[in-house]
Amino acid sequence: MIRLSSNKISSSYDGLTWPRRLISYALKQKPASTVIQSVPKPKEGVQDLRKRGEEQPKSVQAKRNALGVQLLSRTLHSQVFRNVSFPSPPSSYVQISRDHLAMHGLDPSQGSFLPDTGFQLPPLQGSNLLEHFHRIGSHAAQPWLNLAKSFASGDIPPKPDNWEIQSGWTKYQFQPDGSSYSEHVDYPTHKGKTEDMLTFDVETMPNYHPYPVLACAASLNGWYVWISPWLLGHSDSPQHLIPFGDPTIPRVIVGHNVSYDRGRILEEYNLASTMNRFIDTMALHVAVKGISSHQRPAWMKYRKSKQTELEQQQEATEAVVELLATVDQRLEAEANFAKKEELRQLREDMAQSLSRLQISTQPDVDSDIDTPEVDLSLKRWEDLTSANSLADVAKLHCGIDMDKQTRSDFMTSTPIEILDNIADYLDYCSTDVSVTHQVYATALPGFLTACPHPVSFAGILTMGSSFLTVNEEWDAYLARAEKVYRDLEEGVQNKLKKLAEDARLLMDGKEEEWKDDVWLSQLDWTPKVAGKSRGICISSEADTDSLETTTSQTDPHLLQSMPTPREISLPAWYTKLSQDPFSAKSMDHVIPLLLQLSFDGNPLQYNSEERWHYMDNWSVSRLPSSREQRTTKILGPRHALVYLRSGRMSSRDVQLAISLSRGEITEDARSRILSLAKSIASETKAESVEKDPWLCQLDWTPDNTRARVKQAKKIAKMKPPKPPPVLWPKWYWDATKPKKGMAPGTLEITVRNRIAPILLRLSWFGWPLFHSREHGWTFRVPSNASFKTRLSSLSFYDPTDDKLAEATLSGGFVFYKLPHKDGEKANVGSPLGKSFIKFAQDGTLKSPGDEAQEALDMNALCSYWISARDRILNQMVIWQDAKKRLGFPKFPSDEDNGKKWGIILPQVITMGTVTRRAIEKTWLTASNAKKNRVGSELKAMVRAPEGYAIVGADVDSEELWISSCMGDAQFGLHGATAIGWMTLEGTKAVGTDLHSKTASILGISRDQAKVFNYSRIYGAGMRHAILLLLQSNASMLPETAQKLAENLYASTKGKNTHRTDIFERKFWFGGTESYLFNKLEEIALSDKPQTPALGCGVTYALSKEYLPAEFGSDYMPSRVNWVVQSSGVDYLHLLIVSMDHLITKYNINARYLISVHDELRYLVVEEDKYRTALALQIANLWTRSLFAYKLGMDDLPQGVAFFSAVDIDKVLRKEVDMPCVTPSQPIPIPPGESLDISDVLAKTNGGSLWKDGRTMAADEDGPFQGTLEGYAEPDCLKHRSTSAAFLSAQATTDFGEVKGLAQQVYGRPFVGGMRSPSSRRRKKSPIGSGEGFDWSETVERLLRS
Repeated sequence: MIRLSSNKISSSYDGLTWPRRLISYALKQKPASTVIQSVPKPKEGVQDLRKRGEEQPKSVQAKRNALGVQLLSRTLHSQVFRNVSFPSPPSSYVQISRDHLAMHGLDPSQGSFLPDTGFQLPPLQGSNLLEHFHRIGSHAAQPWLNLAKSFASGDIPPKPDNWEIQSGWTKYQFQPDGSSYSEHVDYPTHKGKTEDMLTFDVETMPNYHPYPVLACAASLNGWYVWISPWLLGHSDSPQHLIPFGDPTIPRVIVGHNVSYDRGRILEEYNLASTMNRFIDTMALHVAVKGISSHQRPAWMKYRKSKQTELEQQQEATEAVVELLATVDQRLEAEANFAKKEELRQLREDMAQSLSRLQISTQPDVDSDIDTPEVDLSLKRWEDLTSANSLADVAKLHCGIDMDKQTRSDFMTSTPIEILDNIADYLDYCSTDVSVTHQVYATALPGFLTACPHPVSFAGILTMGSSFLTVNEEWDAYLARAEKVYRDLEEGVQNKLKKLAEDARLLMDGKEEEWKDDVWLSQLDWTPKVAGKSRGICISSEADTDSLETTTSQTDPHLLQSMPTPREISLPAWYTKLSQDPFSAKSMDHVIPLLLQLSFDGNPLQYNSEERWHYMDNWSVSRLPSSREQRTTKILGPRHALVYLRSGRMSSRDVQLAISLSRGEITEDARSRILSLAKSIASETKAESVEKDPWLCQLDWTPDNTRARVKQAKKIAKMKPPKPPPVLWPKWYWDATKPKKGMAPGTLEITVRNRIAPILLRLSWFGWPLFHSREHGWTFRVPSNASFKTRLSSLSFYDPTDDKLAEATLSGGFVFYKLPHKDGEKANVGSPLGKSFIKFAQDGTLKSPGDEAQEALDMNALCSYWISARDRILNQMVIWQDAKKRLGFPKFPSDEDNGKKWGIILPQVITMGTVTRRAIEKTWLTASNAKKNRVGSELKAMVRAPEGYAIVGADVDSEELWISSCMGDAQFGLHGATAIGWMTLEGTKAVGTDLHSKTASILGISRDQAKVFNYSRIYGAGMRHAILLLLQSNASMLPETAQKLAENLYASTKGKNTHRTDIFERKFWFGGTESYLFNKLEEIALSDKPQTPALGCGVTYALSKEYLPAEFGSDYMPSRVNWVVQSSGVDYLHLLIVSMDHLITKYNINARYLISVHDELRYLVVEEDKYRTALALQIANLWTRSLFAYKLGMDDLPQGVAFFSAVDIDKVLRKEVDMPCVTPSQPIPIPPGESLDISDVLAKTNGGSLWKDGRTMAADEDGPFQGTLEGYAEPDCLKHRSTSAAFLSAQATTDFGEVKGLAQQVYGRPFVGGMRSPSSRRRKKSPIGSGEGFDWSETVERLLRS
């Protein structure tokens, strides 16, 4: 009903007033089931739409709640929230909310005006939204869930005793009579059918290549072993992947960190998705019994103390055993009956004590399996968690002790060594498989209990199948980024070298100018003699030394090898080799050429630039074992030994070459080398040398040895005057120390050298920098200077800092630490690090010249590439070629224009943290492309193949909305809390959004405020806020930061009662976020914390059940963070499962690509890109609605119902209009397409998911998908407050009013103020015998008597 008045019109539903001009516009509009309206594209999500609200026509049909929040169109509401109607919140709740909003300057009448979008959705798979998600989750999880359960409940056969060594797969099957047999198979198969349940493990040799060399798999039917043909010498190429058979057969593959193993499976490298699904025992462990980062230090300390205690108990056990032996001896010898009885009683007591002691030293086995609840509840959280390695996880879950030392052999051994002991390594690999299966059998049931909703299981299955497509631009990107990095680094190094050379020359001056330089005087100017190791050779001295050496040390073999006494000219290489055939120079440079080594028929060559290589089609090629690195030493186990045995390398004396490669330095080898050298030196003619590809590389300069020996004797008698030594300052001498691969005396200084800041003459606020061994980098200020700082002055106690201590005590100076991002206790390792870039830009950190700025700029430009370089270069790319068809469309012109396509499988751990967030070292940590970051365009190197597009979206303020929605749930009304209203309706334009409010309080930018807000929502306390403020402003005093942080927290989080007697709990009150944090802490502190959406349980280590009661809210940041981020994971899993359902139901040709936190991307055939965009919008609507539903609200704000934009692109990037220009990517990437919901509806015939665009049906044809097995109707109103007084108490800023409200409820007064909880110390149990009793004194007393 609409009521008209002279100036205003009011809706009888919500009691809000609206200007007449809006109603007069609305009366002209015709009602429609679908309203599609073109609106400006938002840049800040729906926020920009809201700020433009006054410019848009407003529809009277838009539904609003009592707080002015626009809700879903009734067309959508009737489809999404069908068969559900929760009680409306009492009017008193609404009034409390309005007063609360007004107190924080928020006006419900300033709500946004959005298009009242409505269209026909796909029918729900159930009577309501909860049933719908349970059904589509169970449908997406099958048949893999049943396979997984069946596999976990079964036993794999015993490991084979013997191994058949052959390339490819070998099957080992056990017969019912106990016998077994083996056979070669193409892939794991049993009775003609491909195996569909396997535990799998792969071994690789990373120093050689990333491809598999060994693999083991076990099913319920048998064992399978795969051996690389390369390892057995049956193939020259190591590029072999492991086949698993028909990719269309549903299959469960279990492994520990299974994404690594997945990257070695042949069928996974294809555009078409396989039916393989991967279950990671590491991820299962982390989700159920993982440990948060905040707990890790305490857990490490506890584990160490427990190990110490165990060692002490073992010592005590040994002592009691010895005492028992002593008592036994005395018993035999004792004649006195009374004394003997006393000894017998003592022995009996000691035996009982020993029994208890031995039990106490037994390790916990199956601590979480079949253990009575009462016993489990007595355990500490430290006993119920572990690190993530297979050895640690096996120990925790199964009580299995593993020896993983063998793993290092694959990192250090040669292929020949692995092959020689292949049976042992197959035993090792198969043991890992066996243990992994035992862990899986215990961890999977634990996970399904903790996360019972089928959507959770289905979500991790899909996330474990991510892939990325790249083309020839990938190789170009690596080359560009590396070149730019090297060029920038070289430029800075050259300038640093010049500064160093200029400084060194000051030592030659008579005035010693460096003493008067505040920076250079810090260096060590002690003179050091620069000799040959520093590239300094004085001719007369050098000649004398060499001749004396020749006289006294010439090898007797050289003299014996002379055919006649007359002077004979021999080549220089022979003279040097004869002196010591086993010298490094002879072994590395001369002997390989004498042995005429060839690789694949190509003579090996050596030069100083390329080192050992060979020429293939006139281009330089390196040995495969060098991994494209320059090779100095060719005769050794890594190179020559491998290839000589495999036949790829040839030699004129293979046995001698193999012997030397094994390191056999014997007299026989020496004799054979000299004999070979003699024959070549004396018999080779000059014209033959030029034609020989090996000998032409040797130095054939004539060297009359005997003449040199005679001359040496003469010169030795003449003692020429010794030339003056070359002296360098020690700091320069240290900077030129010999380095592998560099010429003697090479000066190498980078920004990471400690002398770099000194040479750059860096200062902080104009005060010079000094380095302290004790305090890191500091700056010195005269004690009489008027310098105000928050930093504490320093004292020096380390002897190496004596000069600084002297300057402090008697020189009238004060030293302060450079500020560190982790606080004043941390030392700064380098003032040229990226955290100091902002200080260089604002002039806080500066130097007289431009070099410091250039060095900092270089660090800033290259910081990403330096940190991520190794991970990026080591990405395993499988390229499509004639032998490997990966499913990419092939065009005739591809080879001509250098086109190629490949696939990368990211090593995603689907649940890598206790919050169940996925982790991956490269792709999930990749930054967005920035114009001042080399290599930051990484993600944009993922390209859609011809005929495909990358379609995806970012969830707008996902975790902020989830958190605020939990706070609103206390009222049962969207936008009821200040944080909730700001999230839904606040705008940047008028400063009513959360980030603008925080920026106003702290006096910082809105972007900086985001950091404060999200860290606070994730549970960070006031100390963290103070640290962030101090980091952002080097001149801010701690008192100022403390005051600002207190104001921020009082305004946002509020104050805490620190009492449990008022409303029976501690709670926050008076802030914009008090309701939110009270709800988060209520969930985190509950007996069984669960996420509201999918009911996933918290890890054991963060559960109240296993944290000591006296700890109270210990690890609260981690526990609050778990509620927020684990709910964010639920959101992602719901989105993914919704997309799986829609893609399958409507036959959309799309495949899950990757998700990065709140980003979701699919690879889609071009013709289906708009249908995929629509599917994403529908999936988001369903997912948001489920969160509202489970939190007791039967409606959804229109502003969060849909993605603000769905991106359709050809590359992977955050926004479609990002050009991705960086120092290593100068050419902008063309923009993609960004569509809001109106655009999507326009391109899909008003919202049709069908390929032909036909109208969507309102009802489901046929039965629903999935089942309702395990479904239980939840209590969706449990999060709604039952007390208006408690709601009011959270809103007020007056603690007296809080007590008054509590008195009204409980009928008794509450006295006193806010107080902190008392803490009690944990009593430490005694260490010693089983009873904490020391038997030695008793035994000694008896024996003495």
